[in-house]
Amino acid sequence: MKTVLAKSIAVVLFSLVFAAADSAAQETCQLSSKTAPLLFNLQIGMSPEQAQNVFGKDVKIKIKKKGERTFFQNFIKKPAPDSLRGVRALYLRFFDRQLYQIEIFYEPRSDLQTLEAIANALASQLNFSASDWQIKNNRAAFYCGEISLVADNILNPRIELTNEIIRARVKESREKDKK
Repeated sequence: MKTVLAKSIAVVLFSLVFAAADSAAQETCQLSSKTAPLLFNLQIGMSPEQAQNVFGKDVKIKIKKKGERTFFQNFIKKPAPDSLRGVRALYLRFFDRQLYQIEIFYEPRSDLQTLEAIANALASQLNFSASDWQIKNNRAAFYCGEISLVADNILNPRIELTNEIIRARVKESREKDKK
């Protein structure tokens, strides 16, 4: 009787530990549903209208057709509006009216002077460990299921958040169009 009770308790404890570990792993790997100030609180999967709401009247995002569409805006000659303060260029890539890639080029910033500073800021804002970054050739990458997060500081700070499955579909679609 005691051994059955002990085994039952051990199984329950093991299950709780496993469930907690699994839950923590899933929590850290939900980049598509998290927001970050460095990404202007944009999220993978947003519609063009939702992305438009993030910026208000400062930017006009008009994506009407399905398929591959890109919104691009640069602020080289004119300064960025308040909602995009510090941005040099912004790419929002949509496929079938869903945002699958966010790429932001920043002006030089005192808080993002090094790749490590960018990586630490993103890890903190997106709630994952800075040690999870894979840093190679002046490029930091974090892979979370189908989502990739890449940062570099070659000319200026740059961040790219991408749904890799949709990027592969877009690439496949482009190759079909070339044939």
